[in-house]
Amino acid sequence: MQELINKLSNIDALDTWKMHVAGYPKSEAAIAYQKAQPLWVERMIANNQLLLHPEIIRQLRSQNWIPDDLQIRMIWASIIASDESRFSKKRMYRIKESIQKRYGNDWWEDVYKRIKPAFAAKQRIKNMHSGSITTYFLSNTIMGRGMLHDEYFAALRMIPSK
Repeated sequence: MQELINKLSNIDALDTWKMHVAGYPKSEAAIAYQKAQPLWVERMIANNQLLLHPEIIRQLRSQNWIPDDLQIRMIWASIIASDESRFSKKRMYRIKESIQKRYGNDWWEDVYKRIKPAFAAKQRIKNMHSGSITTYFLSNTIMGRGMLHDEYFAALRMIPSK
């Protein structure tokens, strides 16, 4: 069981977890999901792979990385907004279908309205790392790293915390 928990928590694409538990009894898969989720959230935040408002990150930390219902919707919006693959639209529709089936259309509508601000934050962060000489300077000096850190959190504050 611990092996499955570790495996799930190290898979970035949360929407593929179902494929990785194929063959396990539903009860074991449910336990693995429950135990892997906080490990996954903590890792994704530590690696700056989730676009969440800094206040939400603080809340998650105080909740031992166990997201509540609203935070789960924010996480799904971040996952969709962060996808830069050529299959991103297809993936979004697959996630939409899964969310609607499990939680209903209202839940999906809330996720959907959160995608645009998360995408805008992602673009702002992406522009910080545009490869210019200024970016090189900023990332290679103490003062510059502080400025980039501040700019990163300013971008995350563009994402609603409620």
